Amino acid sequence: MPTSQNSAILNDGINHPNIDDVINEPSFFPEAYVSLETIKSNYASLSSFVTSAETSAVVKANAYGHGMAEVGTALLSAGCRTFFVAYLSEGSALRKALGSEPTIYVFNGIRSTEITAFSESNLSPVCNQVSDIASALQLDQRIGFALHFDTGMNRLGLSQGDMSEIADHIKARPPNLVMSHLACADLPGHEMNAAQLSRFSQIKSDFPESKASLSATAGIYLGEDYHHDLVRPGIGLYGGGPARPAGIKLTPALTLTAPILKVFDVPEGETVGYAATFQTRRPIRVATVSLGYADGYLRSAGNYGFAVLDGIPCPVLGRISMDLTTIDVSDLPAAPRPGDRVEFLGKQAGLEIQAEAAGSIGYELTSRLGGRIRHVWGE
Repeated sequence: MPTSQNSAILNDGINHPNIDDVINEPSFFPEAYVSLETIKSNYASLSSFVTSAETSAVVKANAYGHGMAEVGTALLSAGCRTFFVAYLSEGSALRKALGSEPTIYVFNGIRSTEITAFSESNLSPVCNQVSDIASALQLDQRIGFALHFDTGMNRLGLSQGDMSEIADHIKARPPNLVMSHLACADLPGHEMNAAQLSRFSQIKSDFPESKASLSATAGIYLGEDYHHDLVRPGIGLYGGGPARPAGIKLTPALTLTAPILKVFDVPEGETVGYAATFQTRRPIRVATVSLGYADGYLRSAGNYGFAVLDGIPCPVLGRISMDLTTIDVSDLPAAPRPGDRVEFLGKQAGLEIQAEAAGSIGYELTSRLGGRIRHVWGE
């Protein structure tokens, strides 16, 4: 009998499981479960804290690894009407997912070659240089645009020195939004915050017809003076970010688990992993897990990160490999078995704790989660 790649009967005459089902068996893959209800709850909590301003949503980088289309759709149903992405391609994909209703701003500006694409997807560019403004003004009058001013970050944005040239461009058509970005909002006592607020207040006074926006997640926590007309939470929507006021309750929305492939004992004095960076000081039990840096788990987590199984932390041993991570399961009351899933991010393995262990931040951990990780969305 001829066979094909998808045939369930091979030439040995035995009725085998469907090959596609075997290849795609979820238990063999790392999995990211995303609670959309949690994201909606986080949005509601941030919105209730920002009583005088609109709360938008930053969903760039695939919604920080949580799934841009799914998260955007959930937030639209929760009342969000303004979204931010980084690239034209992200904006076009989000427009297809959300329909014509919401405003979608593209942080990284607009080039003359992109005018048609912006128009077709009804996307609003964030202008970071004068040439962006010239391109934005060629869009249909119904499509708004934003001006982004650099007030101290020294990264991207218009300068106050550009003001006379900007004024010439926008005499007949003011921007819908004037914005800036805080450099040190996660350090509430830093003098840069007040300095940037003062500079931004001066700038926005030149645009009385435009809405103003200064704060992302951490800036929201600095208080009402920083809220203006619109705030732009990103990491807070997903339950991460810096310490927050008592009035804001946020919960991590993503749970990352991966299956154990092998459990084995290692005697005292042996090493684990590439370059022998970990050496046992006593006999230990080790589990090899199907998760590596190709999946987005940071290589810097080697010897510092951790997983959690049955509520018990299991330290990462040695270097993170491309596809595998080894963990110490010696403290578990019973040896785990291949197929058991361990948590790397979630309610037990906190996002920011795991990030600190890897010498990183929650933004990087979630946004790096790779294509081999199965994403599942639910309540």
